[in-house]
Amino acid sequence: MRQRPPPRPAGINRCDNDTLARWKSENFKFPPYHYLSQYIIWVGDKWRLADSTERELLLGYGFGHTRLAWSASQIKQSAAKFENTRLSLLGDCFSIYSFVLPAAALCKAFLPRLHYEHLAQRMGLAPGFRAPWRMSAPLKRSLGYGVLGKHTDVNYTPGTLNRILLTKVNHTGSDIRIASGEVMNPKAHPRQSVEATWWDWEHVYKFKWERKEHINRLELRAIQRAVLYAISHHKLVDARLFHVTDSYVCMSIIGKGRSGSRFLNSILKIINANLLAHGLVLVIGHVESSENPTDHASRTA
Repeated sequence: MRQRPPPRPAGINRCDNDTLARWKSENFKFPPYHYLSQYIIWVGDKWRLADSTERELLLGYGFGHTRLAWSASQIKQSAAKFENTRLSLLGDCFSIYSFVLPAAALCKAFLPRLHYEHLAQRMGLAPGFRAPWRMSAPLKRSLGYGVLGKHTDVNYTPGTLNRILLTKVNHTGSDIRIASGEVMNPKAHPRQSVEATWWDWEHVYKFKWERKEHINRLELRAIQRAVLYAISHHKLVDARLFHVTDSYVCMSIIGKGRSGSRFLNSILKIINANLLAHGLVLVIGHVESSENPTDHASRTA
């Protein structure tokens, strides 16, 4: 954070006292003109600037474009620094629209004539997705892949979403494999994580561990508890059970049904016995550790 303003800050001559006060309150993070009244968002009696996700959409990069800037472990250490890093990356970028509009103007003779209203309804398309020109995808807080029809309104239930995901199960029957068009982390296996924001989450139960154990063993115990909860409370029999986890280790050994680790096998045998006794098939979807909906509760139980 800056302790004093930079030399010759951009747009300071256009700023009134309220704008300068807001600029100072954020330790001169952005140029002063960012804090003009037309650029800030009021929530009740508090103000804020557009966050990194909103700036991604406004610049045309798509939802979560800079999310891979840090690893999940780094994000947990300081969410505020992660947000500042994303804002810095976006500050060094240019607007996609400033490039697309001149390019479209130069290619006008070769493009179908579209009404401006229809063009505005396509600004929510995911980066790299080549949609037919008749498709629309309004700008929103998610990646868009186009919906046929101008006013198409499709309501998907959680059950529908689960059934769609279960069609993407890997051939080993272990985990969900999807392709969303997002930029992939070059260091990761080419497996796209599911988005935790696809569902509305609420805490059903939480508990404290009786003793300290290795993190992989605790992750596997958490899945064991989830299976037992589904059996005892939802009376599941002869069904597929969909579960999300941020542990690739647990995903792999549950998919194989075995492990070379003795201290993991003892828990895995209990999970397998319950699945076999009730005719269940456990399908795992990976969720990023930074987006795991149970992560906060596990640290406050």
